[in-house]
Amino acid sequence: MSIIAAGILSLITAGLPEVMWLGNPVGSASAVSHGMGECGFMEGSALGILENPSLLGISEHGLQVEFSAGMDFFVEKRTRRVYDQFESSIGESEFAFNKGIGFFPGGVALAVRGLDGLPESLAFAAGWRVPAFYGYSYERTVRDAAYVITGDERLDVSGILNEFALAVAFIPSDVFSFGLAGGYVTGSRDVTWEVTHVDPVLDSIRSNRSETANGIVTRGSILFSPDRRVFVSAALEYPMPLSISPQADGDPVTWNVLSETDYDLDMPMILRLGSIYIPGNSLRSRFTGEFFWSSDGSLEFEGENLGMKNSWGVNAGVENTLPGGPVARFGFGYRRSPLASALDRMSFTAGLGFCIGEWNLDLGAGFSPDRWRQTEISGLPSFVAGDSLTVEETDTRVMFSISRVFDL
Repeated sequence: MSIIAAGILSLITAGLPEVMWLGNPVGSASAVSHGMGECGFMEGSALGILENPSLLGISEHGLQVEFSAGMDFFVEKRTRRVYDQFESSIGESEFAFNKGIGFFPGGVALAVRGLDGLPESLAFAAGWRVPAFYGYSYERTVRDAAYVITGDERLDVSGILNEFALAVAFIPSDVFSFGLAGGYVTGSRDVTWEVTHVDPVLDSIRSNRSETANGIVTRGSILFSPDRRVFVSAALEYPMPLSISPQADGDPVTWNVLSETDYDLDMPMILRLGSIYIPGNSLRSRFTGEFFWSSDGSLEFEGENLGMKNSWGVNAGVENTLPGGPVARFGFGYRRSPLASALDRMSFTAGLGFCIGEWNLDLGAGFSPDRWRQTEISGLPSFVAGDSLTVEETDTRVMFSISRVFDL
């Protein structure tokens, strides 16, 4: 779950990447699922169960604990076409080049199944996960038409969303399991914009806006196993509106926001489908596939539609246990943007898993390239028709997780 409203929460300048707008979704809370195309919905680990509680029906008996964290490296290059006096293109000039590295927690969770004194058909999970984080730095040297330096511009975005969740599952048989989960979502985001001028006559600009968000999310899911090697799951996620509390200081600017005072923001309902297939070969392969659909197009504020589109995404991954070696994982993901098709995202992932005694250590890495033109995103406020700005982005993410199952 992420704060999703294009042009809603403190967008101070256009042409910014989607991660600044929507937050950077963590997607997979575990390094295992991150290496398998970010198939977090069908990951039966303690952290994955918080998103799909019916997976308690196939979790290991005992007390399962898991911790994960990650690192994100973002590179962005902006170029603009250069024209001669006859308005013929003679090449491109670098408008801005930005890169940043940030660390984020994935979460910590535990799951219990087969506890003495409780019915065998009941299982539980609890934990803290990070659905999304905010991290973006934008810096450029401002030049005039003759390419003389006139100043500097800098934008910094930081923050995180937290979810404290509980999950319970009823497991009447080996064929079906039913799960319910709920979480309290809370977090904050800070945006600072600074502009300095070479000309001392011009005043510098510094503006800051901080926001806190709080809300509740509920989930219900079902797991069906028609065969001991096939598992199919469906889930519905229904979040309550987020309560937003903004605060601003510094120089006044044209903030593109819904309100300068406290307000509630609708969040989309999400439908998820997933499956696991275990062929039973010598590599102990596991194939996973997922699909989600999000009702972003129906979101409203004070009776007015926010002008977004319904989004969807697919993920797929495979896991093989190498003879005498680690577990190898590969995957692919595609996510449709609720803002514009030019902001759709693809990702390619890989990962490794190791057993050290009774502990499982896992690494997952993903790479997401993208390229779009400013004229392709017509809804952004300061985009000018015919502007030739081209944005190239790469997002590289590495996750680490450690887990273990204790006998009860």
